[in-house]
Parts: sequence; C-alpha cells; structure tokens
Amino acid sequence: ALISSMPYLLLRVRVESIRRRSSFEGEKLISEFLCQYRISGLNIYRAIEQVILVSEGTKITARLLFKLLLELRNTGNPQVIKEATERFAYGINTNWSRMLANCIRISAESGVNVTLALEDIQIQLREARLLFEERKRLNSESARMVVFLAPLMYLGTVVMSVKYLGISLGKLMGNQFRTEQGF
Repeated sequence: ALISSMPYLLLRVRVESIRRRSSFEGEKLISEFLCQYRISGLNIYRAIEQVILVSEGTKITARLLFKLLLELRNTGNPQVIKEATERFAYGINTNWSRMLANCIRISAESGVNVTLALEDIQIQLREARLLFEERKRLNSESARMVVFLAPLMYLGTVVMSVKYLGISLGKLMGNQFRTEQGF
C-alpha cells in the first residue's frame, strides 16, 4: 500500500510546494493587479492581461492568471466564470487567492468596481508579511539562545559544582556519564 501510494504522495508534495511558493507571490501580484486595474479603467480583462505581461516575480501566479484569462474571454456564462475563478483559487489555495478570485468573478460578471476589495486584500497581505517576518525573527532568537545559552549554562553548572560544592571533576563526569540517572 505504501509503495502504490508513493506516486500520489510525491505529486501531492510537489503541488503543495508549488502552492506554498505561489502564496508568497501574493503581495506582489495584488499590488500589480490593483495598479493595472486602475490604469485599464476598471476593465478586469485588460488588467489581467497587463499583469501577465508586466509582472515580475510572479511566475506561478502569472501562469494561473493566463489560464484564467483564456477561460474568461471564451465565455460570458456566470457559471463558467465561477468555475474558472474557483480553479484559479484552488491552484494557489490560500484565503487571498479566494478573495482575489471572487473579486475577478464579480467584476467579470457585472463590471462592478472592486478597487476597495483589492486594497483590502493588499493590506491584509502586508500585515501577514509583517507577522511572518516577526515570527521568523523570534524563531531565530530562540535558536540562538539554544545554541549559545544552553552550553554556557551547562558549563556554568559544572564550574559551580566543582568550585562551590567541592565535587571533583572526575567524580562529576563519572556521575554524569557513567550512571543511568546522570546520563
């Protein structure tokens, strides 16, 4: 069963790694999308086309947007538009991609101005990036504490045991490594 499920597991790992990389493209994509949406006069089709042409650093999401644009231009049916935007959102599988897909669907179906919604997504992504950077900083601080502080504290306890408790270094090492409790 494990061997037969291996191709599925490998493909699943690959899909999840692609999704993870594409989720980090969100802030760039939304920023460029919002800019192009305003430049194109609130025309969602033209905005998607311009994002695909000019965006840098959004390799995965640009490919998904290209597929979405092809599907949107080939239909006017609201149900087909909904399915196409759901496939786009599923390709990235994040909350911001679902919100962007919903904005694209609403704008493509009825031509509603979705600028405020796009700005809101951009603000949320900016806050998420700041939280991610803060979490990364805190994790690196704790790793440094473990790497530097734990050995220093161990050496300090050894020195204090020898100096203040009067235990010889040989007996301390014997108790530390030759007994079951110490080891």
